[in-house]
Amino acid sequence: MTDPASLAQLGLNAYEAAAYLALLGRPELTPSEVAGLGKIPRQRVYDVLESLAAKGLCRERENAPKSYAAVDPRSALEMLGQERLAELDRERVRTRTAVDRLAEELGPIFAAGKRQNDPLAYVEVLSGSARIAHRAMALAASAKRSVTSCVKRPMILSPDQNWSFMTTPLGRGLSYRALYEEGALGDPEFSGWMSRLADRGLSIRLSPEVPLKIQSFDDEVVLVSMQDPMAGEPSFTAVVIHNRGLAAMLGLAFEHLWERARPFPEKAGSEPKGLPTDQGGAL
Repeated sequence: MTDPASLAQLGLNAYEAAAYLALLGRPELTPSEVAGLGKIPRQRVYDVLESLAAKGLCRERENAPKSYAAVDPRSALEMLGQERLAELDRERVRTRTAVDRLAEELGPIFAAGKRQNDPLAYVEVLSGSARIAHRAMALAASAKRSVTSCVKRPMILSPDQNWSFMTTPLGRGLSYRALYEEGALGDPEFSGWMSRLADRGLSIRLSPEVPLKIQSFDDEVVLVSMQDPMAGEPSFTAVVIHNRGLAAMLGLAFEHLWERARPFPEKAGSEPKGLPTDQGGAL
């Protein structure tokens, strides 16, 4: 039995879906019969059937009493699906236009607010992998001089996001140093990932322990990702801090670990086939 809710993907409301399914099971039905079978209020059923007819899902029969017949779903739903896709494309354009317009309008307000001496304006708190990934990718893409990274499992980003996060700054010739835990060498996929990144120009060192996931961009912005120790599945909260003083302090901690870590030997490696595995990205 088809769930009426499944037709919502094509833009039908609950009453329209119930009416169409009722019509499919009979050669034709009167509005009152549709209302009974579809459990639709009688005062609504005429509007519902007119809407279905307008969408090409049923046809009105000119007889007495008036009745309606369903259109073959193989043709009707294909047409409805194409119309739905077209509407989604239009919605994407409207959304993109609204984002661009609002960003332009609100940008000056944000810039004016940044001139206020509010310490909280330098802190962003992010929860959920999707939000953290989106912000991390933006920070990597906007870095201009250098990136340092403390890499600690489990990963937050997806395999392709991890690869882009690491290679985007490297592709622009930025200085990029990454501190990995020595335990990463025990995983062939992880060490293979490290070899390929080293071939791309990533400077890697290995430390007995990496206390926390930290990325620093241009010694100005820091991304700290903290795992919830009580969650069953890996769950993270990240903090983005725009403060050169804090970035400098965390930079000293990174340099302390970096000087005591051992270099990762560069290995000849080939480009990964397909997407990189999720065992060795930066976040």
